[in-house]
Amino acid sequence: MKFGTFLLLQSPSARSSEEVFDRGTELTQAADELGFHSVWAAEHHFSTYGYLSRPLMYAQHLASKTERIRVGTAVIVVPLHHPLIIAEEIATADLLSGGRLDVGLGRGYQRYEFERLGQDLGESRGRWEEAVDIMLLAFSGNPFSYDGKYYQIPETSVFPQPKQNPHPPIWVVGQS
Repeated sequence: MKFGTFLLLQSPSARSSEEVFDRGTELTQAADELGFHSVWAAEHHFSTYGYLSRPLMYAQHLASKTERIRVGTAVIVVPLHHPLIIAEEIATADLLSGGRLDVGLGRGYQRYEFERLGQDLGESRGRWEEAVDIMLLAFSGNPFSYDGKYYQIPETSVFPQPKQNPHPPIWVVGQS
């Protein structure tokens, strides 16, 4: 049996942002020392519900402060970002973590996050589906192009490529 832990990085109290992030790092270091398999961090925007706007950045930080624990995103809100940038960031985080990255991908659900970033929550499914297709093509290491409803990409290659081959484990999150 494998155990993991989840970091939402909330601050309903008067804790500073620095304290919130430091506490998450300390919890992850303790989980690593106790033999936990993984730690997962969530993406949220514009709220103390979750301070983490870029879970891959924090995953890289956590990997640099630990030795064995796998670091994961739970989740990257895919429709809020360009898929080529996500693919590059995943590959970079996987390399910098020594191949200890797990990737959770989701569509998102907080309407205010989408509205404030000029996105339509109603398009999240289609954007998510196309973006995942693009990321998988990017991880192939071969030049590719894409012509979809939401994304049009001329022939390109993505560098770097992830350490884990063909890519880090991808977890898909859903809700009903």
